[in-house]
Amino acid sequence: MPNHQANMEQMLFSVRPMDDRDIRKASLVEKEAFPTLFPPTSFRRELVNKLARYLVAFEDIKPNPGDDPVISVDEANNEYFPLVRLLNSAKNVLSGISSSGLAESNKLVGFVGLWYMVDDVHVVSVGVSPQYQGRGIGELLLISAIEQTMFRNYDVLTLEVRISNYVAQNLYKKYGFSERGMRKAYYTDNREDALIMTLDSVRSETYLSKFLNLVESHCSKWGGSTRLVT
Repeated sequence: MPNHQANMEQMLFSVRPMDDRDIRKASLVEKEAFPTLFPPTSFRRELVNKLARYLVAFEDIKPNPGDDPVISVDEANNEYFPLVRLLNSAKNVLSGISSSGLAESNKLVGFVGLWYMVDDVHVVSVGVSPQYQGRGIGELLLISAIEQTMFRNYDVLTLEVRISNYVAQNLYKKYGFSERGMRKAYYTDNREDALIMTLDSVRSETYLSKFLNLVESHCSKWGGSTRLVT
């Protein structure tokens, strides 16, 4: 089993919004990651769903040596930007880039889907190709989802997770999610129950401090990443 925990300056995976070119690849990743899922996600429909936002992680085989990890955010139209400035000055992990900076993706390895509801953001799905699991990509997608939640001025993020999936539960708890209830027989493939987990006060300075430390820890372990999350 190869050791994927090498200390790299730049992670070999980046994140950007999903678009039409990703539909087939995302469907393949979902089928690999969740072979019993039924019905499969209609990514084409989700891309025109005004409530939905999907991000994809892809293998970035040509990182630029010495480049800082970056996140793109619309400064002019974001009420949260003062807190973004705080994040920028605190850890220097935010910088503006154009969408063309991530225009050409290589192998798509994972995705995260979010639904923006009235009062909260719902994580509807997180999937990583099995051959790329254990390389920090699922956590990278969660980081990106939280960042997008911040930048879109929401305070609450919620999700469901299988009661048997302790790895995912521990990751969510690490990022501040707590158990809020259960959905009985939630999963259609085996009628397994789901835990409801929620993260409150996403935009608070207290949470931001915790989040910055977690992002820095992920960066130290796996390398910096380029994330376009708008």
